[in-house]
Amino acid sequence: MRTVYIFGAGASAAEGAPVVHNFLRSAFRYFKIESCEADLEIVWEFLEYFYGKRVKINSVEDLDRYPAIDEIFNLVDWYLLNNQAFSVRFTRPRLYHLKKALVKLISMTLDKSLPSYNGIHQSFVNRVFNNDEELPAFISLNYDLVLDRAIRAAGREPEYGFYGSHGKHPERKAGIPLYKLHGSLNWSFCPLCGEISQHEDKVAHLLFKENNSVTCLNCGSDNAQAVIIAPTLYKSYKINRLQNIWESSAGAVNCSDCLAFIGYSLDASETSIIALVKRALNAPEKKRKIIVVNPNEEACMRYRQFFGNECSIICSGFTGEAVF
Repeated sequence: MRTVYIFGAGASAAEGAPVVHNFLRSAFRYFKIESCEADLEIVWEFLEYFYGKRVKINSVEDLDRYPAIDEIFNLVDWYLLNNQAFSVRFTRPRLYHLKKALVKLISMTLDKSLPSYNGIHQSFVNRVFNNDEELPAFISLNYDLVLDRAIRAAGREPEYGFYGSHGKHPERKAGIPLYKLHGSLNWSFCPLCGEISQHEDKVAHLLFKENNSVTCLNCGSDNAQAVIIAPTLYKSYKINRLQNIWESSAGAVNCSDCLAFIGYSLDASETSIIALVKRALNAPEKKRKIIVVNPNEEACMRYRQFFGNECSIICSGFTGEAVF
């Protein structure tokens, strides 16, 4: 049975990653309380003036009064797309600066919060490799490297789909398909040659620094950018290699016998992913088993709304147990 595992934020949260609703708390603790990052000050300034007049942020608890980080992104992107300012203080040029700082904040917070050893994912991947008769495929909505490292710890290499389905490239067939639809902390994009470079370790947090040492592995240029698709309703996937990854993901779902959603909330902002899966599921004469692992009852209800009552729902957190 060919299984495609789709990982959401809840899977990484099991290893210690912050999730959307508490992300600003974690970021403030790391980059305001423990050590100040000058480039990130615009984020805290924006939040302090969010209500029209300055409301000082003195503790992590104060962050609870604000919308979550994805909603902050939605607002910023809406103003930018509609050529508007947020306020006199936050004009359009400053909103561009703010968006860059928010992406940097995500990258640096994940870099700080996750350990190098990821036991739950590693246990899960080992079980999958030992039990699956056919090569599994993984689709991840997360930027972090917990799944990448687990695959490597099991003696395999992740194959990211930059050049299309791994099955079309004999030299990549030994890899395990890992399609990261929103980018990855160990990728860099070169605007000169248009290639995504795959690095051994996290580089995204370095790419926001001046005179960083990260170069394109294809052409050697030194103006690489992070590949982090912001958590916003207005996502843009204009990088050609990202489009290949999406096509590879669609192909993997089409060929699957079982889809296992792990820690993924099926959020309303992820219409593109829902559409990708639904199109594959609506193919004639193809029945698939659908398994959902999620502790949120509301999220589980959404799965039933989109995929029907035949979904197998496991209403619990991700523990590393194999799911079939």
